[in-house]
Amino acid sequence: MIRIVVLMLFCTFYSVIFAADTIIGNIAAVEGIVKVKHKNSIKKTKVKSGSIILAGDLITTRQGASAKLDLKDNSLVVLDEKSTIVFHLASDFEQKNGKIYYKISSKNARDALSIKTPFAIIGIKGTEFIISAYEKDASVMLREGVIGVESIKAEFELYRKSIQKRFDDFKSEQESAYRNYKQTQESQFEFIKQTKKFELQEKKSISFRGNRVDEEGWSKRNDVEFAHFKALLETMK
Repeated sequence: MIRIVVLMLFCTFYSVIFAADTIIGNIAAVEGIVKVKHKNSIKKTKVKSGSIILAGDLITTRQGASAKLDLKDNSLVVLDEKSTIVFHLASDFEQKNGKIYYKISSKNARDALSIKTPFAIIGIKGTEFIISAYEKDASVMLREGVIGVESIKAEFELYRKSIQKRFDDFKSEQESAYRNYKQTQESQFEFIKQTKKFELQEKKSISFRGNRVDEEGWSKRNDVEFAHFKALLETMK
C-alpha cells in the first residue's frame, strides 16, 4: 500500500513538472476575435484573456483583432490583426504571417530565442523589435539590442545604405544628375557581401526581396510602427 502511494506521489510530481515545462505564458489581453489551435488538434477555438499558452499552440488574430501575450520569462509579444504565431517551445517560435511586436527579456547564449519566419531565422538575445511577414512586406525593425539573421535557403545579398557624403559630393558636381541618381533605389544602397547570416544592430531596419536584404538606418516610418503597437497596448489595458 505504501509503495502504491509513493508511486502515485512520484507520478503526480513529475506530471506537474511536465505540465509546467509546456506552459509558454498566457493571453494577457485580447481585442476582437483571437483563436488558438492546440498541438495535435484540428480545430481552432476562441481565446479569452487569461488563457494559458502551451507548447505547440498556434495563435491567430482575425481582421481588426489584436492580442497581448505575456510569456513565462517576462517577455512581451503583441500580435497585430491577421497575424499568426506558433510557440513550438519556450525558445522556439515561428511567425507564419502578419505583423508582431516583440520585447524579449535578456537571455544567455544557451537559451537564446529563435524565431522562424518565411524569409529568415531570427536569433535574439534581449531586444525590442517588430517583424512584418507579408508577401509584399517582409521586414525587421530593431529598436533595441542585437539580432542575428540567418537565411533559410540561399545566401543573402546584403546591401547597406550608401554613405550620405557620397551623395553630397555628387550633388555639388551635378545637381540634376544627382536627383535622378537619388530616385533610383539601386543607387541608394551599396552591395556589401553575399552571406548566409549576419547581425543587425539597434536603430536599424532591414527589408527582404527574395534573397536581397536592404539595411537602413532609423526612420519616421519605424517610429510610426512602434507608436502603432504602443496604441494597441493602450486599448488592451
